[in-house]
Amino acid sequence: MKFQTHFTCTAVYAAVATMLSAPVLAQTPDTIETLTVTGTRLPVQIAKLPASVSVLTEQDIQASGAVQLTDLIRGLPGVSLSQSGSPGGLTELRVRGSESNHLLVLIDGVVSNDIGQGSLIDLAHLTSANVVRIELLRGPQSALWGSGAIGGVLSITTKAGEGTSAKPSVNLTAGIGTQGTYQGSINAATQNGDVAVRTYANYLKTEGDNISRIGNEDDGYDNMTAGINIDYALADAHTLSAKFRSTQYENDYDGTDYVTTGLPADADNVTDGSQLNTKLAWRYARDASAYASTVSFDYRKDDNDNTTSGADAGGTTGERLALNWTSFYRFDNWQVAGGAEYLQRLFEQRGPVVFGDPNQKQHDNTTSLFGEATGDLVENVFATFSARFDNNSEFDDAVSYRAGLTWQVSKNYALFSSYGKAIKTPTFTERFGYFPDSFIGNPDLTPEESEEWEVGVKANWNSVSAQVSGYSAQLEDEINGFVFDTTQGVYTAANTDGESSRDGVDVEVTWLHDLAKVSASYSYLDAEQNDDGIANTELRRARHQGALSVLSDLGTEKFSLYAKLAYTGTHYDTYFPPYPANAETLGLSAYTLASVNLGYNISEKWALSLKVNNLFDTDYEDIVGYAGQERRALLSVSYSHQ
Repeated sequence: MKFQTHFTCTAVYAAVATMLSAPVLAQTPDTIETLTVTGTRLPVQIAKLPASVSVLTEQDIQASGAVQLTDLIRGLPGVSLSQSGSPGGLTELRVRGSESNHLLVLIDGVVSNDIGQGSLIDLAHLTSANVVRIELLRGPQSALWGSGAIGGVLSITTKAGEGTSAKPSVNLTAGIGTQGTYQGSINAATQNGDVAVRTYANYLKTEGDNISRIGNEDDGYDNMTAGINIDYALADAHTLSAKFRSTQYENDYDGTDYVTTGLPADADNVTDGSQLNTKLAWRYARDASAYASTVSFDYRKDDNDNTTSGADAGGTTGERLALNWTSFYRFDNWQVAGGAEYLQRLFEQRGPVVFGDPNQKQHDNTTSLFGEATGDLVENVFATFSARFDNNSEFDDAVSYRAGLTWQVSKNYALFSSYGKAIKTPTFTERFGYFPDSFIGNPDLTPEESEEWEVGVKANWNSVSAQVSGYSAQLEDEINGFVFDTTQGVYTAANTDGESSRDGVDVEVTWLHDLAKVSASYSYLDAEQNDDGIANTELRRARHQGALSVLSDLGTEKFSLYAKLAYTGTHYDTYFPPYPANAETLGLSAYTLASVNLGYNISEKWALSLKVNNLFDTDYEDIVGYAGQERRALLSVSYSHQ
């Protein structure tokens, strides 16, 4: 066994022993236990789920005053964020050392990864306005959600997607801040007989920051997002629902000085993008019946078009269409679910013919069968089992699975363990290339496969809840997207030989007090990429990360305070100097970002808040040459009526 795996096990067992030797206090009230929608298709209490999961509630989100989701996600256990500077710049999320396209993202239940951009999710375009819940489930989840869920699943629930009934309400927010920032949002809900309607819209505009180390051009950003959800109780046992979400954005970005520095330089580059989510569903569920069924159609479309000094610089369109049928049945202490899914992915790349012809259209389809069971194996031992069979038009058949056990040792402590396998199919760019004269595809690529074990403990005392988990993952057939083809003199993609390892520990503790809620997290990660027997530390992933946040009403009914410190340890990135110099791996310094939000309730319906990000104006980099976001402040006023 490798040293880092031994270290992981030792750290976990030590943490478990420490928690089990702590004073036994009264059991945490049931109100703290919530249901998860990502770790299973079946409703399961998080305390019973044999997995590591973090939940941010509506109270957490509102109290933080966060404008973008990255403000909330930074510092969660197992998370590595890479931001290319100014708001709107590419923001990638890696979980437990996996790649950015190894995380599956759901928005109101719709898979929202961008097929046109390598199946990753760019968090830059996800604002926190009208978001009421965030769940981050760590570990392989392909058995439930299919290809791409190697590192985990991030589920985002908006105001429009939080239920099938709607209490009439209206909420308005408007804000103005530094860097020429303006923000506004509205959400409303109403119920008319058997029809419930929820709708929301939010707008964000900022002049942004100068991410280049030279020059003084700021990179601006505009984002308009709107959504609506309609639920119709057709009959006692039948419910129809329709969800629509649209995002339109424009982002300024810099180019790269390939001649003198190899670093970002001011340029007149603009990306115009649009995103569309649609979900149509019919649910059959009769009162007092053990059987239920859901049929749904999901659609996701991403358009990205780039210009340089007003000239066409190319773009992509990615589409994902999924038809799903799932049946549910419960008996005694068990729940089971099973069904089938048909998925089609469409990819289009367009652009001027400069370095070869980049214009192409590709597609593939997958037919899947899946099943899941959860229940009490014996007294105080809860089990989950899930499996999935994928028949893809381009690759060999694949099987994903996951099994886990939670043992309720006492009313205060539970031990859990799980083992799972997940897959990730190659992207269209990896298979079919980008510019034929510089990067060609490799149609012979095979899917990546990851197997991971996890063991941990969950504890609930009178005012403290905690979870500690250790994991070890092995990734086979990892795709290296930067391989030089000596026969053709261009770059391509290839499956690497050997296994890449990811070992680590995630810790999360929450203390609830009459005066404040205090949350702390810590992550240790040892991630290596193994290619032809040579192990290299994975880039843009810090070995040590952590966060501390405090939410308090300051003992008053008028004021509230939210403060957060997020630490990112030393990490590495690759610097490409101008030709003919070779690429270099550079260490980027550790940094800590502080944010604070001060709220004041003017009346029962009106409130003010002042949000400051990067309070101490810390100078930092996630990516070589890209300056991190500067200090920014936003003053907001909100109105709520129910």
